[in-house]
Amino acid sequence: MISLIRRYWNELVSYDGGLSLLMMDALLAVPLIMAAFFYPLEVLAFVVVVAVVSLAGYEGYVLWRKRHPTHI
Repeated sequence: MISLIRRYWNELVSYDGGLSLLMMDALLAVPLIMAAFFYPLEVLAFVVVVAVVSLAGYEGYVLWRKRHPTHI
């Protein structure tokens, strides 16, 4: 029984899941880096706007969860 479970585990489980996610993120970062060579101020502004919106969204979520706790 243990050998059957190990065989199925080796066939069905992929060990490069995290690495494939990292490569997908790199696929999104490469065009941004290439654009930064030609449009550095625009890319900097875009990165700052995305960072501020992400931080504001996260902080808004944290404040929402503090004021509206789940009743389980």
